[in-house]
Amino acid sequence: MKRLVLQELSYPELAEHLDEIELAMVPTGSQEQHGPNLTFATDTDRAYELAKLLGEKFFPRVLICAPVTYGISHHHMNFPGTITLQPETFSNILVDIAKSIKHHGINKILFQNAHGGNRSALGVAITRIQFELDMQAAWIGSGTDLSSDFWKEKGLSEIRGHACEGEVSQCMYLAPWLVKEQKLERGKLKKTPYQKRRWWGNVPWKFDHLTENGALGDATKATRELGEEMTQLILKRIGWFISEYFFNEPAPEENKLD
Repeated sequence: MKRLVLQELSYPELAEHLDEIELAMVPTGSQEQHGPNLTFATDTDRAYELAKLLGEKFFPRVLICAPVTYGISHHHMNFPGTITLQPETFSNILVDIAKSIKHHGINKILFQNAHGGNRSALGVAITRIQFELDMQAAWIGSGTDLSSDFWKEKGLSEIRGHACEGEVSQCMYLAPWLVKEQKLERGKLKKTPYQKRRWWGNVPWKFDHLTENGALGDATKATRELGEEMTQLILKRIGWFISEYFFNEPAPEENKLD
């Protein structure tokens, strides 16, 4: 299928479609440890590959921009190799990207995020973009946060979300080069109140206080088939969001996620 991916185009090729583009998507990830199960590029590649599939779905109305490969990963810094930005640095980068996109005549932007640590700064960035740049802006997730009902049916580990069977399964389908299939381990959790109370406020946990091996859940239960089923559901739900919010085209009533 056709898609408009900035890193795959020359500027004359892009110019042919510029009048048709309504929305720019910018994947956001991280450079951080994912235990023995996945590589440092996991969040970035996962968001980027998902965005490319959405670019195919909405060709030529959506432009897929290059990913922001670093994120906010202070909580993983005690695992070697992790690199973090300051929240204000990350937020400023996103605003600068939006300014450039607006300069080229695109006034809608969606950040396709695959790293939980970026969420608060993404909220700040899209608020600034919306009200300072007068652009329509939003961010959305890429993984288990958009498919919690699916994983409840499948019996996903109660404490999950990082290098778990959900994330590893999705990578097996979307970006298999990220997966260390011969070294998959269950998360070696430490005794903490992490996720014990769902009504707690946000707590900035250090990941080495939660898990000895940097992973949650049980990656040994991951399969490509689960990853494909999960990803197709997520693609539908993000597609409905894009249609309803950015294009003002209601999704079929039976498909709405409330």
